[in-house]
Amino acid sequence: MLDYPKRQFTAFALWLLVVPVAVWLVYDRFPFETVNYGFLSANFVMMLVALSMSFKVFSNSVPVERWIIFVVFFQYGLFAEMIFMQIALLTLQFLSKSSLPPLYRFSTNSLMFTLVSIFSAGMFYLAGGSTAEPTLWSFTFAAIIYAISYSLINSLIIFCMTKLEGESTENEWKLTIWDLATSLVFIPLAVAYSLLADQLGNYSLLLLGAPFLIILLIIKRFAFSGEFQEKLSSAVEMGHELTDSLLTDEVIEKFIRKIKHVVNYDQLYLLDVTRQKELKLLTCSEAGEIAENSLFFTCDPDSYHLMNAEKAVIHPTAKEIRKLTQFSFSNSVQSLLVAPVIRSGTTEGFLILTSFRKNFFEDLDKRMAELLTGYFETSIVKAYHYEKTLAISERCGLTKLNNFRYLTKQMTREMDRIRSGELSDLSAIIMDIDHFKSINDTYGHQSGNDILVTFADILRKYETNDRTLARYGGEEFVLLLPHMMKEGAADLAERIRREVEETLFTIQPDLSKERKRIGIRLTVSLGVSSIPEDTDSESSLLRNADRALYIGGKQAGRNRVGIYEADRSKPIGI
Repeated sequence: MLDYPKRQFTAFALWLLVVPVAVWLVYDRFPFETVNYGFLSANFVMMLVALSMSFKVFSNSVPVERWIIFVVFFQYGLFAEMIFMQIALLTLQFLSKSSLPPLYRFSTNSLMFTLVSIFSAGMFYLAGGSTAEPTLWSFTFAAIIYAISYSLINSLIIFCMTKLEGESTENEWKLTIWDLATSLVFIPLAVAYSLLADQLGNYSLLLLGAPFLIILLIIKRFAFSGEFQEKLSSAVEMGHELTDSLLTDEVIEKFIRKIKHVVNYDQLYLLDVTRQKELKLLTCSEAGEIAENSLFFTCDPDSYHLMNAEKAVIHPTAKEIRKLTQFSFSNSVQSLLVAPVIRSGTTEGFLILTSFRKNFFEDLDKRMAELLTGYFETSIVKAYHYEKTLAISERCGLTKLNNFRYLTKQMTREMDRIRSGELSDLSAIIMDIDHFKSINDTYGHQSGNDILVTFADILRKYETNDRTLARYGGEEFVLLLPHMMKEGAADLAERIRREVEETLFTIQPDLSKERKRIGIRLTVSLGVSSIPEDTDSESSLLRNADRALYIGGKQAGRNRVGIYEADRSKPIGI
């Protein structure tokens, strides 16, 4: 997909090549006839009002302005209709909202309507239509052909543009049928209005134009209620999807993706409020990409007191945004919406939505944002408690290391990375404390637990973000080493062996009468195996390391590192 600078350049270049030439040729072939500028101006105002009150039925936009376009064409011809539309499009640049860049929006719409006007007018004239003293039936027939052509050509151009931009065209045929149906509904009204204007001139505005606007206002009122219900339904559905997510990262990503269907935006920022009441960027969405760090946004961490922590607020213009000295946005941002994320009466964060168009957000957007942040906070809390419970279930209660359950899952993840080619080497070290049973028998099980905790603390020094350390069971521990070959794993195992040998373990024996704290020495035996050097199976990896531990470590005299080989396990160290 092209980026917007390239899109704007391409669209404007095509506009320069096509529209001025087309307007000149049409003027030369179909010049202005006698024009009632008062009637034309009144209809222009009516069309702008109609466009500003656009609404949807069954989730489909109703092009209510189209019947006025038809009337202008029937009354004054192709050139008048083209100029009428170009002025209307230019005016709409300042009156309507859109996240699209202004030049791109005007160029594409102007070019599209120029082509639609020319081709549909051509079909009108081919069907025998005429704007100069037509007969009723021939005029009506040609008008129907004109409306059908207008709708189909308009839909075809939109389909081609959608294809070029790489977006889905799955529902385009449904939109085409809807557009055609609405055009056929409007054509009798347009024909009646045009014939009435021939007979009564400006009085036709009072008899048909003004009543149409009144009816439109009534429909708009009901349509707004329908739009609100539709957005509310989408918000509730989104809330259910969020609560179904069990991981915080999943909740955050789904919230960012789904909110666009309820409240549109160009950029999104989620701010967290820390315990010290500082603002911190949690995540953001810029140019459709979700990231932890922003390219265009910064905030003052100490500016929490400047925020409205009770309700959502809209800042409709760049001038208003500049007053928010605690934030820095992209220069393209023209309006924004800020909504607090509240839990149990306490503000836990803020949702910031921005648009590249001024006055973009409405009161309905604000209400939806407040509703969605409530769903978001509830889902985040649920996910947090789930992850906390999961972490407890996957950790050893004594040493706080990962347990066998977690190790098994991590082994599966690492094998998936190997199969996908992301990971080429994986080694495992299994460690077993020597003579641990006799330690329990001599000093008591609590002393044995103290040794396990101290031993786990030693092993933590060798754990990194990429490595996995787990208690395998009893006095056995495992260290998984991605991106490490067997030789490197053996060297690391020898370092662990030496550190344990040199460590004085402090315990308080349960079985002695004095129960004084004493220091004891102990050793550990280790086994090493690797993928792909020894096996390509996750189960074989740990089994081979365990075999190396007992043959090359325990049976070789303990306090040794055993390295797995196909026929034997070679000991190293002492």
